Amino acid sequence: MKKEYPRLSYHIECTDEVKQSVVNTMGTFQDIVAEKCVEYFERYRRRTFVTPKSYLSFIGGYKAIYKEKFANVGSLSERMRTGLAKLMEAQVSVNQLSKELVMKEKDLVVASKKADEVLLEVTMKAQAAEKVKMQVQKVKDKAQAIVDDIAIDKAAAEEKLEAARPALEEAEAALQDSITGETVELLEPYLDMEDYNLETAKKVCGNVAGLCSWTQAMAYFYGINKEVLPLKANLALQEGRLAAAQTELNNAQIQLDEKQMELDQVQAMYDSAMKEKQALLDDAEACRRKMNNATALIEGLGGEKLRWTASSKNFQNQIINLVGNVLLATGFLSYSGPFNQEYRNLLLQLWKKELDNSKIPYSNDLNLTGMLVDNATVGEWNLQGLPNDDLSIQNGIIVTKASRYPLLIDPQGQGKIWIKNKEKNNGLQVNS
Repeated sequence: MKKEYPRLSYHIECTDEVKQSVVNTMGTFQDIVAEKCVEYFERYRRRTFVTPKSYLSFIGGYKAIYKEKFANVGSLSERMRTGLAKLMEAQVSVNQLSKELVMKEKDLVVASKKADEVLLEVTMKAQAAEKVKMQVQKVKDKAQAIVDDIAIDKAAAEEKLEAARPALEEAEAALQDSITGETVELLEPYLDMEDYNLETAKKVCGNVAGLCSWTQAMAYFYGINKEVLPLKANLALQEGRLAAAQTELNNAQIQLDEKQMELDQVQAMYDSAMKEKQALLDDAEACRRKMNNATALIEGLGGEKLRWTASSKNFQNQIINLVGNVLLATGFLSYSGPFNQEYRNLLLQLWKKELDNSKIPYSNDLNLTGMLVDNATVGEWNLQGLPNDDLSIQNGIIVTKASRYPLLIDPQGQGKIWIKNKEKNNGLQVNS
């Protein structure tokens, strides 16, 4: 009748059928070891036993080792998945950046064309404004020359007018600028007389002395006014020319202001277009830089991607095979200690055969030593005095990993030397 074992109340990554097979196989492992204990005694006269506590330790060890290895493999697997995910994200990012860069370069072409068109318009309007400015400058120079000429003529006229002002003021009330050349011509014979003056007139006839003075003032006023009148007329003419020139100047200035306003507007358009173009250039360059960096990363990790993909699949296989691998490793730690190398290998072969029969997955190339201890630790043990052969290393694993206290049969004292060196910094106490 087949033995029934309690269910393993613990999470392991497998189906319920495999999990129940593991429970049953644990019992079978103990039965196989019990059989080999008898056979081992018959061959080597060395007594060894398995007990219910051995079985319980076997279960506890399995749970502890499975948890440790599952966490370790799971962590490595997660790191591989994360690395692959990042590479995929980078690839997607590069593709997206590549599309964005194409669009940005198209926008940049449009912006460059727009900036060139605006620049052409700016150049044309600047040339037009400069032409108007030159024309206005000519008008201004011409008007200024007229103003300068008028200022000279006006100053001369004002000087002469100022000199004649007393006589003008004296005769102005009566003459009002109405004396003629004919009147002055009739007076000239009298005016040329030596005694035709105010002093003589007063001596001869004081009542007509004023008339003498008046006729002299009238003649003098005419002479002065004859020179001043053309100056006045010329001054009026030049002032008319100045007004016309000033009007022309004002009109030209209005045109210049209009052209300058147009130029300012188109310059603002050009500045805006150049700003937009520069922003697109900077954006495109940043996009190109990101894409190049991401591409370089992907290319640099191209070989790693293949290795990580293979490792990720391998980790998945390790997780699947972990059920059987831990079963073999725990069986080794729990039961193989009392046996020599031959029987340890025999037990391992029988256990693997049982796993095959029970359809429990495990790694065909499983290296128990490599699974339970790393090379650095083994090297440290060797420095501490542990021999480097497989049996000694297996014994070291059992001593450090097994859940129960080991009993070392050590006729050559090699184990004793190793333990003393290994534990000398941990407060080891030696009784004998």
